[in-house]
Amino acid sequence: MKIFLINENDREREWLTSALKMTSQIDTVICLGRGYELEVEECSFSTAFIIVTQEQFPALRRQLSKYYSAKELPCPILILSESFDSFDVSGYRHFTLDAFPTDALTPQILKYLLSTLRRDFKKDVRLKRLAHYDTLTGATNRYLFSDRTKQAIAAARRQNEPLAFMYFDLDKFKEINDKYGHNTGDEYLKTFVEVVQSTIRDSDTFGRLGGDEFALLLPKSYEVDAVKKARQILAELDIKQDINGHILSIATAIGIVSFAENDLQQDINYKTIVGYADKAAFASKKKGKHKYSVYRMRVGVSRKPVLEA
Repeated sequence: MKIFLINENDREREWLTSALKMTSQIDTVICLGRGYELEVEECSFSTAFIIVTQEQFPALRRQLSKYYSAKELPCPILILSESFDSFDVSGYRHFTLDAFPTDALTPQILKYLLSTLRRDFKKDVRLKRLAHYDTLTGATNRYLFSDRTKQAIAAARRQNEPLAFMYFDLDKFKEINDKYGHNTGDEYLKTFVEVVQSTIRDSDTFGRLGGDEFALLLPKSYEVDAVKKARQILAELDIKQDINGHILSIATAIGIVSFAENDLQQDINYKTIVGYADKAAFASKKKGKHKYSVYRMRVGVSRKPVLEA
């Protein structure tokens, strides 16, 4: 386990480092004086733990908020408070954190706090996964996908960045269910998700909106990037798969909508973006199986989907 110890007091930091080394399962202790010094992009938090003073916690939160949403943290956090009642943890119900007075800490208490917070964090991760991910395919569910899309829209507006969005409507999924059974239908969906997810970046989000309808969020991407990705996905799906003993390829209609810098007007929101991409997917279905189309918006021209495949 890697510990990030953020404490501006040299003497306290030295004592805490010694106390941490007395506990088990500590691989590394990284000492910092200020919360803003934590280099989030360079850190792996899969087995991490943050210990931070009450004074430095606000700076730490601002630093983490650059990379994580307001409702998630990458690892459990122990707040070193001034007294038992000086820090109210009830306002951070979305996080796995606790507060304990520095003066009352002992190596035994520190070990106990690390153990219980790590256990609670693992439990919280499991519960959040059940709440935010589709249990069949592992794709993000509608709730989490819409939340991330709304955040991406706000970020693109704020930072004047491009944004692209894809809508997927699987062809003849009902026929697969009827011909081969629901077990094969389930495996068909899972295989589709695995293929798409193998082509996307860590910063992208792939979600199941319901039934055989899926969507892909592509932050910081232009239309040309989305078109290239659509072609890649269609090519990968063309490769036949052994699905429950049946050799099948997966066909889908893809609708694309994209926005360059400064294109996200205030009347454009999650609902309108999904609507535009859905219309483009419908245009693809009318032209035949396994195609994509782009929904283009031009000033002074009626908005309409333009087939590009």
